[in-house]
Amino acid sequence: MQATPGKPIQGQERRDLKALFFLFGLGVMCLAPRLPDIKANLDVSTTFFGILVSSGAIGALSSQLVMGHIIHRVGIYKVILIASVATYATIGLMIEITNPWIYLAVNILSGFSWAAYHIGINAQALHRQSESGEQIIPMLHGIWTAGAVFTAFIALLISSTVSLNWHIFPLISLVLVIKFGAIRRLKPVLLKGAEVTEDDEVVTFSKMMRSFSIDWVVSLGFLCSLMLEMVMGDWSTIIARQEFGVSKSMAVIPYFFFMTSMIVGRIYYSKFKGSRSDKEIVQPFVVLGGSIFLISLFLGLELKDSNLYLGYAIFSLGALLSGLGISFVSPLFFGYAAARSDKPSGVVVAELGAVNQGLTFLGRLVVSIVAGIATLPIAMIIPGVMLMMVAFFVAAASQPRGRL
Repeated sequence: MQATPGKPIQGQERRDLKALFFLFGLGVMCLAPRLPDIKANLDVSTTFFGILVSSGAIGALSSQLVMGHIIHRVGIYKVILIASVATYATIGLMIEITNPWIYLAVNILSGFSWAAYHIGINAQALHRQSESGEQIIPMLHGIWTAGAVFTAFIALLISSTVSLNWHIFPLISLVLVIKFGAIRRLKPVLLKGAEVTEDDEVVTFSKMMRSFSIDWVVSLGFLCSLMLEMVMGDWSTIIARQEFGVSKSMAVIPYFFFMTSMIVGRIYYSKFKGSRSDKEIVQPFVVLGGSIFLISLFLGLELKDSNLYLGYAIFSLGALLSGLGISFVSPLFFGYAAARSDKPSGVVVAELGAVNQGLTFLGRLVVSIVAGIATLPIAMIIPGVMLMMVAFFVAAASQPRGRL
């Protein structure tokens, strides 16, 4: 869908939009580099830990089934304000928990909270992208990734010397305070709730579910484009520790490289693309990205016994290059979803996210089970192959719905 140029995004609004995405990445991903510490606190097996980590998708799915309609009724301001507080409160609880069943419940609540915030800021970004005629979604997702990389860099510097509590508590407190300021400044331009009519007053969950629709081409393509990113967040530091045997600080390097290259790809995508179609850019990048990831992982493991540093360097380089291959792909599916639907942006984002949460929960569960039955490296074949499959889905999703 080609946007019509209109009200431009300038000055403080642009800076605050970037802040909402950067701080989201910085705060919500702060536990990813410290997952080995969380696993140690819970004292559970690799498979069970994978299931616990994946459980956030249950809460996120619940959120995305209803939050698009809630945003459409009450507006974005209240949703992202409350969701921010709930997200960081649950993160603060998770670093203290030693009972896996309590962790499960808190992680589900955390998933509900961050998904609500995710829907709100992406609905606002889609609205402003359409209103201004400027393609900002890939750039803003790059800013999100920059926040995730920055939090990995912090962990790289301090994880060997600073306790989990002293790392996470000050970080999420600072993020929350800064985010409050950005949200308050943006309040006048955030999407307002639709005017409530008598019919709106009796909107029920069953009505929401009856209006729910699934665009399978977009949903499956979105899943394949995200799977490697999620698996790297879940397992990259654990692979580094368990399979390569490196220190806590060095274990963050592949994730840091992966996310850094994603920033570059997302922020500079519009300039790199030029007049070429999405398909021309995406197809070779995803095939190369998936291939490089798998080759570097298994070559690195093959070499580690004879030369640990060379093997680990090859794996880290593969993470860097595969991150570039996956970088700009998933944000494009938000645009495809909006172009192929006549629903409000908040509902479109929520429906895409709801389907994706269900699918990614199953995908992450499969990876966890395969890691337990076979090995973690064998399980990594799944997201590598899925990334290569994006080449088909991006071509299909760029066509109008109902036409391949």
